[in-house]
Order: sequence, then C-alpha cells, then structure tokens
Amino acid sequence: MSLADYDAVGVTLKASTYGVVWFLVLLNLVPLLFIFSVSFMPPTEFFGAPHIIPYEPTLEAWTSGFAELKDNLINSFLIGSGTALLALAITIPGAYAFARKEFYGKKLGFYAIILAMMFPYILLVIPIMGLWNDLGLYNTIPGMILAYQVFVAPFAIWILRDFFETLPKDIEEAAQVYGCTQFSAFVRVILPLAAPGIVAVGFLAFLTGWNDFLFANLLTTGTGPVPAVPVLYGTIGGGSGERVYWGKLMAETLIIGTPPTVLYLVARNYLESAFTV
Repeated sequence: MSLADYDAVGVTLKASTYGVVWFLVLLNLVPLLFIFSVSFMPPTEFFGAPHIIPYEPTLEAWTSGFAELKDNLINSFLIGSGTALLALAITIPGAYAFARKEFYGKKLGFYAIILAMMFPYILLVIPIMGLWNDLGLYNTIPGMILAYQVFVAPFAIWILRDFFETLPKDIEEAAQVYGCTQFSAFVRVILPLAAPGIVAVGFLAFLTGWNDFLFANLLTTGTGPVPAVPVLYGTIGGGSGERVYWGKLMAETLIIGTPPTVLYLVARNYLESAFTV
C-alpha cells in the first residue's frame, strides 16, 4: 500500500470513529430529550399526536413530583452518604492490608471476598430481612446502610486493593525515614495519593445506596424511611390499573437522577484518574 492509501484508511477510520461516537451520543440524548419534554406536558397533551416540544408547557409535574419526593430524597441522601462513608471506613484499611501487608490466609481471604461478589445479592434478601427484624434494624436508615455493605464492601476492597498496589512503596518508606510513623505515613502520604480511588469507590457506594430498588423496597415500609426510587413504582400506579401520569413520572425520574449527575460532574477528574490507573 502506498502512503496515500494509508492516509485514506486513516481518514476512513477516523470518520467511522466519529460516526460511532455521535451515534452513541444521539442514542442517549434522544430518550433524555423525550423524557425532559414529557415532564413539561399536561396529562392530556401526552396522549395526543407525538411531538417533542410541548404545546402548552407546564411545571405541574415538577411541582407535584418534588412535593411527593422531598422527604424521600432526604432519606436517599442519608442512606447513600452513610453507605459511602461506612464502606470507606471499612474498606480503606482492609484494602491497604491486602495490598501492602503479609499475613496468614491473605490470598484465601481476598479470593473469598471476590467469590462473595459472584453471588446475586437477591439471595440474601430473605435472611437479611429476618435478621434485621430480630435486631431492630428493619425499616431504619442504619439498617439500610448496613445491608448495602454486603455487596458494596467486597467491590470496594477489590478496587482499592488494586489501586494501593499501584502506588510505589518507596514513597511510604521515604516518609518513615524522615520521621513519620507507619500510620502517619499512611495518612499523610498514601491517602492523598489514593484520593482518586477513594473518591471513585465513595461515588459508586453512594450511587448504590441512592439508586437501589430491591433492598430499598423490601427493607422499608410506608411508615419508615423509604428512599426516593421505590416511590416511582407508586407513580406508575403500582399495578392498580389507573392511568399513568407520564409527565410526573418523567419529572420524578429527572429529579432523582440529578444529584448523582451533579456529584459525578464534581468528582469527574478524580473518577477519570482512578479508572485510568
């Protein structure tokens, strides 16, 4: 092949890449645009001829949706934040030990943690419901936070252990030479360097506590701290056969999806650094 042929192939591949990227962007933006549009439509307008721009835009769905969700959003925030903080408190020292220390049963213990991730956590719902009821944790925010650790902690240890292993040991040893204890070297040197991984794990743990439906629906009742996601089921109608208020459903979906999106934008640089290590 001549140089011109290679250039032509390169241009074709570049154009194909851009085409695939824009196709994927549109594939995600079109449904989002539709959801956003429907959230401003009156109930009667949605069932007319299909259209994107509302004829008579209204904020009724947003105001009623937020009024219905405001208490549940607080519950979701508390559960998501508690899940993230407890997961980090448990997994940072655990992952560091698996990455930097030698102890009996290290490999077996780590593989056991990885094995725990292979089982669908739906199998744990019934045992956890019974145990939580006996311990007084059922239908409580601490109970929800603890329940999520069952599958958040193994994943977090796996991610952080690999991240700690990528950090050079010489830096920690140099800090100890200059007067740091092992603990202060860990706090003052290792933790700042591991910040991208820690932020990524915290974000994923928060996302689990915020978005999960199964545990949130089964470990809480209407009189307890119900998170926001299960409320969407009630908006759909809960199988009662009533007509769905689609504008309100779309508005609530966007309301629930906004805090994780904002959190991602704030932590984006850390997340990119964590997943490119």
